[in-house]
Amino acid sequence: MSGCGSTGTKPNDAASKPAETKSNNPASAPAGKIKIVAAENFLGEVATAVGGDRVEVTSVITNPDADPHDFEPTADTSKAVNDAQVVVYVGIGYDEWMDKLVKASSASKKVINIGEGLLGKKDGDNPHIWYIPESMPKLADALAEQLGTIDAAQADAFKKRAQDYKTSLTPLTDLVNKLKQPSPTDIAVSEPVFDYMAAALNLNIVDPKFAKAIEEESDPAPGDVAGLQDALKGKKVKLFVQNTQADSPTVKTMVDLASSNQIPIIHVTETEPQGKNYVQWMTDQLSELQKAIGSK
Repeated sequence: MSGCGSTGTKPNDAASKPAETKSNNPASAPAGKIKIVAAENFLGEVATAVGGDRVEVTSVITNPDADPHDFEPTADTSKAVNDAQVVVYVGIGYDEWMDKLVKASSASKKVINIGEGLLGKKDGDNPHIWYIPESMPKLADALAEQLGTIDAAQADAFKKRAQDYKTSLTPLTDLVNKLKQPSPTDIAVSEPVFDYMAAALNLNIVDPKFAKAIEEESDPAPGDVAGLQDALKGKKVKLFVQNTQADSPTVKTMVDLASSNQIPIIHVTETEPQGKNYVQWMTDQLSELQKAIGSK
């Protein structure tokens, strides 16, 4: 899965601030469950955890092989977004189709654009914000706040469930703290999927230009290829992080080079694997990294 760098249009203000609604008439407490639409399933997991039995959550992308950049919304998706009281998506050009559906909707709704509204990112920034350890806790709090404005009687319950969800992230938080390196440690990556987590772990990426080119499905500059080859042959990096969902002959060559030079290869994905939740997905990847790099 590539091409997630700088594509997309900048979301409008209504889509970038979680506290705002699309129209002048705020979403009101429904007679039935509060309808939430999440662009990706790992965001829907948070909504389900925070909303409990008070919400009905629809996650649009649930297939780990689907590419959120290229997703084409169906009529059912458009109707679900139109009917939703709360919409959650990554933003910053990652799932811009959701931004378009929100703008086209005639109904008022709470909109949580995580990239801009919660994390202060902008179009062109690395969109893989779920690799930021603080992203899901911030989403849980934002959901509790927005759901509480729709159903004030349940506001405290939403906050309690948000706290419970954040507590469930403890294994991941502990592992991040355990693996954070005492000094910058050089690594190489096939694409910028893991970059935010690398930053949190004090891992320095030596081949950002190579990785960006691969992400954009273009040929890396000869100098960038040579630089990465030199780093791998000279064992100048501690490990190589491979996005296993991107099939590239150039990357395969680098993976083979890393392997032949006994450099550990860490396998990561852009989308949540089937049968795993967010914590399992993240901790499994970090556990693989732990075996390669050790704890501080």
